[in-house]
Amino acid sequence: MLYPILLDYYLYFCFALLAITWFGRGANPSLRRNLFYGYGLISALGFLLALDWMGGVIFGLILLELGRHLRRWLDQKAAQLKK
Repeated sequence: MLYPILLDYYLYFCFALLAITWFGRGANPSLRRNLFYGYGLISALGFLLALDWMGGVIFGLILLELGRHLRRWLDQKAAQLKK
């Protein structure tokens, strides 16, 4: 069921990944720029070459970025509880 959604909304997922990277990696501009270029390259190649499986890769990268934010938020909450 997820596979057709990934194919239909591929560009939206690509833009979401780029937005999450842009706003989430603001502390380190050089890393943000490199990830932005890399994710953009992966997204463009997947679109231009019609690689259907690339939708799953983009979705996995979104989950990794969101998981990084969730882990940071949980670490902050744990530090607050220890105080």
